[in-house]
Amino acid sequence: MGRPDKTTVQTLIRELKAADKKLSETAVEIATHKKDVRLYYVELCRRGVEKSLGEVPVESLNTESDGINITALKGAGILTLKDLSGKTSDELKSIQGIGDVMAQKIVDNATASKIKIEKNFVLRISGDDTSDPAVEGFITELYYRMKAGNIGEEVEALRNVSQYQILENAPKAEAINVAGIKWLFYSEKTKKERLDAFETLKELKESGYVEKTEELVTSYKESIKDVSSGNAVASFRSNTAPFFALIESLFGKNAVKDEEQVMGLPEDVIKAIEDFPLDTSLMVATLRPYQDFGTRYILCQQRVLLGDEMGLGKTMQAIAAMAHLTAGGLTHFAVVCPVSVMVNWGREIEKHSKLKTITVHGDNRDSLFEEFKEKGGVMITTYETIVRLDLESCKKINMLTVDEAHYVKNPSAQRTQALRKLAALSEYCLFMTGTPLENRVDEMVFLISMLRQNLSTEIRGMMDVSKAPEFREKISPVYLRRVREDVLKELPEKLESEEWIDLTSRELVLYGKALLSKNASTKIRKVSYEVDDIKDSSKINRLLELCAEAKADGRKIVVFSFFLGIIEKVAQALGEDCFGIITGAIPSEERQKIIDDFAGAPDGSVIVSQIIAGGVGLNIQCASVVIICEPQWKPSTENQAISRCYRMGQSRSVLVYRLLSAHTVDEDIMQILREKSDVFDNFADESQIDEVNKKIMDELVEKERARLGITKEDLIDDDQEDDAKEEISSIIDTSDNKEGD
Repeated sequence: MGRPDKTTVQTLIRELKAADKKLSETAVEIATHKKDVRLYYVELCRRGVEKSLGEVPVESLNTESDGINITALKGAGILTLKDLSGKTSDELKSIQGIGDVMAQKIVDNATASKIKIEKNFVLRISGDDTSDPAVEGFITELYYRMKAGNIGEEVEALRNVSQYQILENAPKAEAINVAGIKWLFYSEKTKKERLDAFETLKELKESGYVEKTEELVTSYKESIKDVSSGNAVASFRSNTAPFFALIESLFGKNAVKDEEQVMGLPEDVIKAIEDFPLDTSLMVATLRPYQDFGTRYILCQQRVLLGDEMGLGKTMQAIAAMAHLTAGGLTHFAVVCPVSVMVNWGREIEKHSKLKTITVHGDNRDSLFEEFKEKGGVMITTYETIVRLDLESCKKINMLTVDEAHYVKNPSAQRTQALRKLAALSEYCLFMTGTPLENRVDEMVFLISMLRQNLSTEIRGMMDVSKAPEFREKISPVYLRRVREDVLKELPEKLESEEWIDLTSRELVLYGKALLSKNASTKIRKVSYEVDDIKDSSKINRLLELCAEAKADGRKIVVFSFFLGIIEKVAQALGEDCFGIITGAIPSEERQKIIDDFAGAPDGSVIVSQIIAGGVGLNIQCASVVIICEPQWKPSTENQAISRCYRMGQSRSVLVYRLLSAHTVDEDIMQILREKSDVFDNFADESQIDEVNKKIMDELVEKERARLGITKEDLIDDDQEDDAKEEISSIIDTSDNKEGD
């Protein structure tokens, strides 16, 4: 091997060192950000633990009747565990009434309490906290890590290899440039060592190191160019989920092994799930630990019912399971869902994975079904559509996902029979429902029968002990349910408020008019909204005040009502602040577009929605204020609506307001809901619910009529209502409330 000339050696070393400098500077910058995010996290946790200590009274030290002189501690100004922080036993025994032994016991108990708090502490931050510099800094550093992505790891990996090669070989290669006569006197070993060093550097250059470095550094700078505290906070407020997923991946907040997450699963099943090699290469989103566990559960158990509470990402877990199976070579997947969420399923799959979808619905469903059978992918279809498809022609579906599975209740219904056929074709089968099935055991057993017939036969005889631990343990291999409070410990607060409003004299007359009507049960719930001029509606005026407060606080609002007429009047009253209306008549694609555009709407924007249309399947976490116009008969109806906003990704505390009219049937309805919150949710079908609603409402109407002295002889038909105002005014005393006149 001949000796390279001086220019060649110098050029090579100069290019490699320049590349190494760029790479090193970038790596140092990345390392600094890694350090900073950890420092912010440690500081916020320290402050959080300190706050928690300040909320624990000093009386807690007597956990086992230790005989600690609490009076003496309080006399010395020690009221909480925070006040004991850093205090030694010598300091404590200087307090009158505290001796050596007691002082040490206080220190030991306080230390044990602090360790317990630190161990169980989970960092909670929300969009409302971003004015705190430490919170803002932490969010900004997390945003940086999210934007930098895997580039940082690639930079560090390349630098770890190249820097050693350059530092080790550059000095030796430079020695080749000595004067010719001197080179002749080098030993063959020395010449070979220096020429080998040059060849190593040359190979590094020829491997594309310089170009790779330039590409990585350029890509890195491009990816973080918009990183700023303002953009970070805006992104966090838009959707907290990726931030908290990153926190868990960085700091090991692993909820998988919590008792609440495994729901009584046998230890051998838990181990199999945790050891399952999940492939997320086709995902473009990070799974939360409980979602990771849920996905592995689906894949390990193969045919399961996932009952996670709304807002915990059942859809994400289904997508991750399909992505894993696709990465393993499987090709045909089916999602059956209500028509209202078809668009949402397509968007979620496209957003969070690299899977291909095909929507089989509408007039050309048969040709689309043929395309799916031939090419594969994820077929998204509806309960109604599968009844019309030639399912016998479909040889196999690798995985079937059924959303809102509680819709399937009637064994003889066509949709149920079609679903059975699909389930029989599917190796993997996932039924999903956010509705707690523990109160609907018949329903649960029926769904399990389509998943695992043998197990359903076993548990059918245990239905009388459906809430017993042995029943839950028996179904745990097929039924997994987690609730928000157990897994989203960082979720901001949900603050609920009952807004009791006095009716004006005009509204009281309308209330009496409604009670006189033979169709009173519906009319009395709408009374405040039935005034001739919406400006005279006490509920709408309060609604406008709440919306104004929300706007001033930088929030967006969702208003829910059961009644279409109320929705129209609220939208009219809001004027240009009404961003959009969602009702059952709005196509699902249009509903989703309204929600998508709402994310970019200005503060104070309002969506007015029919509660049965907007309360299911839509994600509206960009709104943090929920206003419910009238009490709903089923608590679950309200809970579903609230969960559209109070869900994973919500960055701010959620404010829920219920507009209620004082001294009306609203009081009776709310009392019933408080005392018997599960009465309506224990019925399996709508006919039972309607029957119970009608019976209770009729009783309440009669109670109100009796209170106001209205008899059956006073009742009027609807076509007589316009003539009834004078009579009503004489029945109802409005003298105490004249401000509406």
